[in-house]
Parts: sequence; C-alpha cells; structure tokens
Amino acid sequence: MNEPTPRILPTFDSPARPRWLVEAAEQAASASFADHRRAEWADKISYACDKMLALAVELPEKQRPNCHAKAHLRPAGALTDEQFSVSLAGELLGAMVGGLRFAYEHDELCRDAYPALWNLALDEGVHDPDYPEEPDPVLYDNSVPLSEACKDGPPWPAGIHRARHAVMEFANNCAAYSSHGLGLAHAVHVPVLWPPPQRTPALAHARRNLTYLLDHALVGQDEYTADLFEFLSSRDDPSLNNPTVARADQVAAAVREWDETVISAARGLAAATYEHAWQWVSADQDRWDLGVVAYARSETLVSVNHLKQATDTYDLADAACRSYAWWWCRDRNLDVSSLRNAASAW
Repeated sequence: MNEPTPRILPTFDSPARPRWLVEAAEQAASASFADHRRAEWADKISYACDKMLALAVELPEKQRPNCHAKAHLRPAGALTDEQFSVSLAGELLGAMVGGLRFAYEHDELCRDAYPALWNLALDEGVHDPDYPEEPDPVLYDNSVPLSEACKDGPPWPAGIHRARHAVMEFANNCAAYSSHGLGLAHAVHVPVLWPPPQRTPALAHARRNLTYLLDHALVGQDEYTADLFEFLSSRDDPSLNNPTVARADQVAAAVREWDETVISAARGLAAATYEHAWQWVSADQDRWDLGVVAYARSETLVSVNHLKQATDTYDLADAACRSYAWWWCRDRNLDVSSLRNAASAW
C-alpha cells in the first residue's frame, strides 16, 4: 500500500515555481505590509492581489512562462496557463501568511499549555550552577501578555528562553506519542471541537519517516551538530586555525546527506503537521484567520523542535505555512482575482 505523502512547496527556481514568481509575490506582500493605511487583514490581501496582478503584467516577455508551447516543447513541470494563474495566487497567499510575524505567539502558547512546567523551568534557572539566572517576575504573571512583557527588549525578560526550551522539548514528545500528533492542542486560542481528531495517515507516516532517517543517518544528530558548529567556529573565528580542505569536504558531505534525507523528511513532517493543525482549528476552511495561522505555525515548530541545533526550524515552519497556502489555492483553483474576492470576507 502506498504511504500518503505530504504536499510540500515546489522547489524554488523550479519550472513549477520560477524565481520571478517568488520575487513578484514577495514584492507584492512587502508593499502591502509597508502600507500602514491598510490595517485590516482583508485589505492587505486585496492590496497585495492588485500589486501582484500589476507586476505580472509588467513582467518582461523573456521571463514569461512559455505556456502556449506544445507539451513536448515545454520544460518538464512547466506551468500551463491555468496553473500559472493559480500559482500566482498560491505564491502570493504564501508570501502574505509567511510575512506575518507572531513574535511571541509560540511563547504564549507554551506558557498557556504547560504553566507548571513553564514556572518550574524559571525556578530551576536560579539553581543552575553554570548559568544562574533570576527569572523576571512578569513571566509568572499570565495576566500580562508576553508581547507586552517583551515590548522594551532586547534584552528579553530573564528566563524566557529557558522556559520556552523546556516546554517545547516536552511538547515535542507529546506530539510524537499522542494519538493526534499535536503538542499544544489544549491551549489553542480559537474555538474548536474537542478532542482533536486522530492524526492523519500523512502525519503518522511523516513522523515515522523522520524517526527512521534520524536513526539511520550516516552521521548521527549529535555528531552532525557538533561537527557543524566546530567547523563554523574554526572558519569564522580569527583566533582559531582555518579548517583544512579535507575537513571542509567532510562537513559538506554530511550537510548534503542531511539535506537530502533528514531535513527533507523534516520538511514533510512540518507540512503534514501544519495541515493537520490548520484544518482542525479552522472553523471555516475557506478563511485564513490569523489565530489559526499562528496556532498551526506553533504546532509545526514544536513538531521539529528537536532538530533546532541542526537546521533552521523557523524556516521549516515558514515553508510548511507557504506549502499549505500554495496547495489551498490549487485545490480551489483560485487565481489572483478569485483570491481577492475570497479575502474580502476575511
């Protein structure tokens, strides 16, 4: 029986997702976020859609996809006219939700989900012989949002990194062993039906696949992380000897192997986690509510938290968010004009 495969974002600069498409979406999203006259989410989407359509019209002829060429003349994976229109919408929506910054949403969910563990981690910081730290009292006070507590930072309130780390480690284990594959489900900030649904076959397979590849990597996670950090330190620190060519080749080979296996599998787990969390908490599958996006992104971060020393887990979460947006538009066959109309209700 074929295992379900999470739908991830096509590779950057591939025929299905060419460079100009990504750059145009980023430009349109940036212009929308920079226009502070539009405070509402729906208005920002509408403005970005208008900007995206204008950019597509201005695209130089040599960059336009050869949609009308006969199938046997088009590059493998090249976009048809219809796919091109839908891809514009999917890339733009991905750029918009990827551009949202929920700076303290992950921390807030961690504190709400496991308040006792959060407080214990703060308390233990005082007794750490290596890094004793008197926690900031505001971190114990759930009546003060972390966005408010951190508004004057950096420096951030003492102890926040320790508390977040402790909870995310625990939540990652909960997500790995729970029947629904979510670590923060009981603290979600939007109205949902309880309990969470069973994890999807795609999510279960993605978790098994990552676990298997971690167990069978040619270079284990601890060794890989230590080697990578040692190499970067010796390369960038003037007081240390530069790494030898042989050492550089060795580390580069390990990075390639991890990118092709473990990180690729982590990308699949992130995409599957985001989809599962988003679909559960979204009361309306045709809306992109900010609370839903923030929660799904946090669950995604938790799902790959154990790889944080080996790769950029924030990048994985962002790619998962963009992946869902890409396929969401394709499933509904939305072009940019249709996306603009749909977003008017958000």
